[in-house]
Amino acid sequence: MTPPAEPIWVDTPERLAAAAEELGRAPALAIDTEADSFYHYFHKCCLIQVSDGHQAYLIDPLALKEAGAMRDLFHDAHRAKILHAAEQDVLYLRRDFGLDLHPLFDTMIAAQLLGKKSVGLAGLLHEYFEVVLDKGCQRDDWSRRPLTARQMAYAAEDVRHLIRLRHALEADLEAKGRLEWAREEFEHIARRAWAPREFDREEFWGLKGARDLEPRSAAALRELYALRDARARAADVPPFRIVSDETLVDLARRMPKTGAELDGIRGFTPLVRRRIGPPVLEAVAQALALPDDRMPKPPRSQGRRRTAAFRARVERLRAWRRERAAEFAIEPGVLFPQSTLEGLADRGLEALEDAGAIPGLRRWRKGILLPDAARLLA
Repeated sequence: MTPPAEPIWVDTPERLAAAAEELGRAPALAIDTEADSFYHYFHKCCLIQVSDGHQAYLIDPLALKEAGAMRDLFHDAHRAKILHAAEQDVLYLRRDFGLDLHPLFDTMIAAQLLGKKSVGLAGLLHEYFEVVLDKGCQRDDWSRRPLTARQMAYAAEDVRHLIRLRHALEADLEAKGRLEWAREEFEHIARRAWAPREFDREEFWGLKGARDLEPRSAAALRELYALRDARARAADVPPFRIVSDETLVDLARRMPKTGAELDGIRGFTPLVRRRIGPPVLEAVAQALALPDDRMPKPPRSQGRRRTAAFRARVERLRAWRRERAAEFAIEPGVLFPQSTLEGLADRGLEALEDAGAIPGLRRWRKGILLPDAARLLA
C-alpha cells in the first residue's frame, strides 16, 4: 500500500491559492476543523483541514484571516462537501469566514440513520476499511503554534478517508431507502448559523442540582455563576476551568461565610481558593443580604405540557416510537427526538398543518408518522 502523502501546511495567501487550484480539480471536498473551545472562553476555529481524498491541506486560519481563494470552492453548489459531525464545523466556518457548505454530506448522520452501533469516525473507518485512527490529539490546544508532526498527521487523517466513506454510506442509505432522509438532515445542518448569545445569569438554573436548592442558596448560586463567567471571560478560559459546576452548586448549598468554611468543599482546591476565595465569600454575602422578595424563581414550564392529554399523547408516541425504531433498527432518538415528540404532543393533530413549528419534524419523519397520526395525536 502506498503511504499517504505528507499534509501540506497552508499559512499564506499564495499557498492558499495554490491549494485552491489543486483542490479545484476534485468533484468533492472532505472538510474538518479544529477549535480551542476546551482552552479559551472566546473560542475560535484554529485549523481547517481539506482533502480531495488523496492530498490533505492544513489551512491555518490564525495566520489567514480570510478564506481568499478557497471561498469559491466552498460555495460551489456542484461540489459536495463531506464532513463528520458537521454541525460545529458549519457554525465555525460560517461565523468566522462566511463560508457556505452546500451541498453537504455528514457521515455521522448517515451512520445514525443506518442504525450503526458506532457512529464515531474511528469506528466507521475501522468497520468499512479497517483503518485505525490515532485519536490521541482530540483534546490538544489547537491554537498553539507550531503544531507537532503528530498533530498534523492526526488532522490529516480526519479528512483523508471521508470521501470514500461517503460513497460507502451513501450506497447503504440508498439500499435501505433512506437516502432522502439523510439529504433532508444534511440540508438542515448546512443552513445552520451561529446565534450570538449574551451571558444570562438566570441560566444557572440549568446546572445539575440547581432546582433542588433552597431559595437563598439558589440566590447564592446565581451570584457565583455570574462571578465564574466574569472571571472566565477576563482570563479567556472556559468557565469550567475556573471552577466546576458541581463545586459551584456545593458552594451554594453550604453558603460559606468565612475562609475556614471553604475547607472541605469538593473541588475547591487551594489553588482555586487563592484565585477566587474572597470573591466567592462576597458573592455569598450578596445573596444573604438579598430581600426575600428578590429570591430567584425557577422558570416555569409550559402549563399545557402538564395536562392529562399531553401526558397521554407522549406515552402513546413513545411506545409507537419504540416499535418503529425496532422495525428500522435505529435508535429511537434518531427516529424521533424527544423534543419532536413533545412538540407533537403539545400541539396534537394541528401540528401536522404547521410541521415547521415542531422541532425536528422533517418531511421524512412526517411521512412515517402520518399513517398513525390520528390515533396517536387525537
